[in-house]
Amino acid sequence: MNLLVSLRSELLKTTRTASLYLTLIGAAVGPVIFLLNVLVDENEIDASEKDPLNALFRILFEMNGAALFPLFVILICTLLPQIEYRNNTWKQVFASPQTKVNVFLAKFMNVHLLMLVFLIATHLFMFLTIVGVNFIKPTLNLFKHPLNGNTVWVNAANAYILLLAVCAIQFWMGLRFRNFIVPIGIGFALWLTGTIMAVQYKSNLVYYFPYSFHAFPVSTKLKSSLTQIAWTSLVYALLFLIVGFLDFKRRTVSK
Repeated sequence: MNLLVSLRSELLKTTRTASLYLTLIGAAVGPVIFLLNVLVDENEIDASEKDPLNALFRILFEMNGAALFPLFVILICTLLPQIEYRNNTWKQVFASPQTKVNVFLAKFMNVHLLMLVFLIATHLFMFLTIVGVNFIKPTLNLFKHPLNGNTVWVNAANAYILLLAVCAIQFWMGLRFRNFIVPIGIGFALWLTGTIMAVQYKSNLVYYFPYSFHAFPVSTKLKSSLTQIAWTSLVYALLFLIVGFLDFKRRTVSK
């Protein structure tokens, strides 16, 4: 079996789970909350903002990119590798004509496809929210302002790259532990620790702690180090992907 066949198999397994619904709901949470806030209080938006369209895109993406996207990555990177544990099908997977490399990479690629779906859905819901805001507060004339597409693209790329390290770590733990509560609990605890370190204590350790990387785009102090942290995230991701595969390779059919 080649890698594409293995990936197709993983995608078919995913369609039988609630993963896609979780992805779409997670992407919608931030924009929906913001729209509800605007409905309750129109002053939620600064009418004096010179570029309200891009300002709204920034606010909405910070809500999803800095808070909800990391939590989604922790959940999905842990839960998807758990499918075989829940269905007791590891024996069948290892007995199938697939190499362990293909199985491992197909599962990892499946996770990343859902991450990309989350980002695409986030921008779609952001646009719908801005349409709603324009109806609620037409004096803003949102669509008379040009959208900075380059900034939108860069923000999305940064959000994705900065979480590659966390994704690799959580993916490894999802494969390693039979009980999904353990890796999710560890992931949430590390995410909370990393967020507090970056936002509250402004510790220098955040430059080396992957669970703090999501805070860099929204921090004035840390934003200047985005390029360095993006490379650090890539290196961490590669390292933990290798460690995760070596651990996975040791598995036997009986497991």
